[in-house]
Amino acid sequence: MRYSILFVIILVMVSGFIAYFGDLLGRKMGKKRLSVLRLRPRYTAIVVTTITGMVISALVLAAMLSVNAGFREAFTQWEKVTSESRELATRNKALLERSKHLEIEAARLHKDEIKARKAASDAVNARNAAVAVVAKLKREISKRKLELDALRIRSSAAEHELAVKAMELKSVQQCLRGANNDLKRKKSDLMNARAQLATIGAQLTQTNEQLAQTGAELAAANVALKQKQAAIEEQRKSLVELGKRSLTFEKESSALRSRELIFRQDDELCRGVISPRQSLFAIKGDLFSILDTASTKAENEGAKIGENQRAVHVIYLIDSKSYAGERECIEMAMNTIASSRLQDSDTLVQVVCANNTVAGEQVQVELRLYLNNLVYPKDKLIARAKIDGRKSEGRILLSVINFLQTDVSQAALRAGIIPVSNPDPRVTAGVDPAAQVEGLMEVVDRIKTMNSTVKLDAFASSDIFATGPMNMDNMRFNVTKAE
Repeated sequence: MRYSILFVIILVMVSGFIAYFGDLLGRKMGKKRLSVLRLRPRYTAIVVTTITGMVISALVLAAMLSVNAGFREAFTQWEKVTSESRELATRNKALLERSKHLEIEAARLHKDEIKARKAASDAVNARNAAVAVVAKLKREISKRKLELDALRIRSSAAEHELAVKAMELKSVQQCLRGANNDLKRKKSDLMNARAQLATIGAQLTQTNEQLAQTGAELAAANVALKQKQAAIEEQRKSLVELGKRSLTFEKESSALRSRELIFRQDDELCRGVISPRQSLFAIKGDLFSILDTASTKAENEGAKIGENQRAVHVIYLIDSKSYAGERECIEMAMNTIASSRLQDSDTLVQVVCANNTVAGEQVQVELRLYLNNLVYPKDKLIARAKIDGRKSEGRILLSVINFLQTDVSQAALRAGIIPVSNPDPRVTAGVDPAAQVEGLMEVVDRIKTMNSTVKLDAFASSDIFATGPMNMDNMRFNVTKAE
């Protein structure tokens, strides 16, 4: 607008100047009566005045074009600028309509995304509830199978022992019947001998000798009979004792059915890390502290306090029939930890249940020792996998969980992480399940945002030792597009 006003002012001034100068030049040429191309002076003055006005206008226009770049651009490209302006106005209107349409589509997609997230959350909650129920049923089935196998073994042993005693009793009864038959035969011989004594007097001496011999045999038979009767009495006592043991076994079986199994063999009660670079007394104190923690857990589950004032008792299997005492086990563990000073690593101590234990019993445990080496230094790659980010959030979540349970878990075991022995899936010590789920869903959102096949890398966010654990607190994930 400023250049247009300036141009109009200059054009008016130049027009006035041209009129004045043309009139002045015409009068001078008319006074001098000059002639050009044999024209009359009057027409010569008109031609010169006209040409002078044209030249001055051309010079003014050339000066404006050379001095003002905006005027030059407007003068040379006016039609192009006008056409482009109309085209841009048309495109701007189309873009405004498309922008409104995209805003409506974005609002609809946002609502669909909220519904999908809610559906995925409901599906995850339902799956978690189903997994918990299935795990509980599996544990109940395993517990009942173990109790049934133990009862079958004990019942089979009792039936076998009863069969052996019955066979022995049958053999004794057969011997007793044989002795009775011998006794009857001897009595028959004695009666025959007495009859012969009454009828045959001449053979008295011989008969007396035979009678004495028969009496001796009868005495021997009586002794044998008494021995057999004593043996039968012993067998009867054994059968009575066996009956009492059978009743005791039935009572114990009934008690085992009514009592809950609180720990299974190889269940881990607790774990701790002990530095070998300290005195034996300090190492022993750390061992006692770990055992006190295990005792507290066992007591809370229903175990009984024993003579050592703990709910746990340390044993060590020397051979198939004998165990080392608790004091010997602690001494061996203490010496083993102290001998690892040259390894420049702490020692991981696992307290593991040695036998199945029911409520009301003291838990027998074993001490398992491992070197607590550095397995993954900070920023060390643990595992990697490719995941399709174009799938639904639920499928992406299952893929990430499978990556953690297979690739990451197997890599950790190969690297030297000591896993929890027979872990209870319901309990994760020192870990906030809600925070773990939030971290997992954050990774799923990052993968979903890529909307393509991505490369998922798991790194150690801090130093990870053999004692573990490995979870979302000490791991970080890098999500990049797969090539």
